[in-house]
Amino acid sequence: MQLTPMMQQYQDAKAAAGDALLLFRMGDFYELFFEDARKAAALLGLSLTSRDKGENGVPMAGFPYHQLDGYLAKLIASGLRVAVCDQVEDPKQAKGLVKRELTRVVSPGTVTDDALLDPKESNFLAAVAMADDVAGLAWIDVSTGRFWACTAPAARLRDELARIAPAECLLPEEAEPLPEISGRSMAVTRRPGWMFSTQAATDALTGHFGVASLEGFGFETADGTSIGFRH
Repeated sequence: MQLTPMMQQYQDAKAAAGDALLLFRMGDFYELFFEDARKAAALLGLSLTSRDKGENGVPMAGFPYHQLDGYLAKLIASGLRVAVCDQVEDPKQAKGLVKRELTRVVSPGTVTDDALLDPKESNFLAAVAMADDVAGLAWIDVSTGRFWACTAPAARLRDELARIAPAECLLPEEAEPLPEISGRSMAVTRRPGWMFSTQAATDALTGHFGVASLEGFGFETADGTSIGFRH
């Protein structure tokens, strides 16, 4: 199918957004297309229409740009990652197609906007890595920079996750599914396994804190005691 310049721009943005639902700014509206449109229409109660008529019509759904925060909050609460593609130049000054770029990607555990957060509750992003019968668990409130890490027997992982109640949990692509937590909604995002290696974690933390090792933070102990930091 021959794509118009606008739809090619959309496809490029969608490729960059990965598995996130893409909100594509078009004038006074944010539009969604294809499967994103079907999913958003069902979740948000939007009308599902078509950009083109006929059998090959492209499903689309949208809402006014000034309603972004409200709809974004609903999508995040549903456990979805959402990418926002905005117009980054004045349409009146544009020569040809208006330039658009991804301006933010938000997931349940990475929310920092006050309008999308409950001030009475922490909003945690967690990560889990397994080694034999031991679970490594880390969690952070991105909005405050406060984070913790601990190890625990694998049999206690369900209880630990229930206690922390993260909004989102990062998991290696090849890892077994996480145990279900009754009454809790938790988004699970898969990432390449190398990101969870001891070396990758050590390099990231020593670089972040500007130290030669992590001994001073107690990471070498494996008694399951949580360790808190504030940055």
